[in-house]
Amino acid sequence: FAGLGSEHIAGLVGRPIAVVRAQLWLELQPEDLLDLSDPQRAAERQAAETALAAEAFPVRIGELTRTDDGVLGFFVDDDFEHLRIVDKVVAALAKPPGPEGHLSDQPAPIEHPYLVAEDTVTVHYGQRLTLTILMHPAGRAHLTSGVLPRKALDLAREWVAPGLAQVSPSIRTGPLLIDPDQVRLPKASVLGQKQVFTRRTTPASWRDDPILAATQTALLPDGPSSVQEGYIRVLPGTEESST
Repeated sequence: FAGLGSEHIAGLVGRPIAVVRAQLWLELQPEDLLDLSDPQRAAERQAAETALAAEAFPVRIGELTRTDDGVLGFFVDDDFEHLRIVDKVVAALAKPPGPEGHLSDQPAPIEHPYLVAEDTVTVHYGQRLTLTILMHPAGRAHLTSGVLPRKALDLAREWVAPGLAQVSPSIRTGPLLIDPDQVRLPKASVLGQKQVFTRRTTPASWRDDPILAATQTALLPDGPSSVQEGYIRVLPGTEESST
């Protein structure tokens, strides 16, 4: 994701997903580039279009073997009740759920009506398919048809940069022994200077306290310390402006 730019922290650490609308169709060489003044040539053209319309061409959206491909799945013709995954092996080799799933050697295949374990769609000449693609905003969407060279499309930076600039990853930390009035913690270097410590104070409320950078100086707090856990994050609108 070399083209992500200054918003790379959100793209690499977080899990942003871009919802992309696209259309897929198959076309022949435009008629204005051909000389169809001869009736025989025009009839041959019409016959070729009729024969082509009867054929179905399989098309695959996304490519697991490409490290720059960011497609996660897609919907076809606004059928949001069925998600097509980027490759059928994703469902066949899925890990078991839970924290211990990544350590398991046994796959747990996903079988659910919502998930379509078919990684290709068919398109006919003269047909337009509307695709809703879920993808990483910095990745590319590769299209493989087998009859034409592979096509790769990526999102324009101005489409995704404003949104990614507002996304900041949070770092879960704790339990920590801290002063409830002045939170002193080592700051995360990737999040800038204006960081806050967010923690739950009651079952229904959260509290944000600015983080004072911890130093080598030994300090004794005025009040009793407490053991707490929470998240180190940057509040929206408090990021430092880049120069």
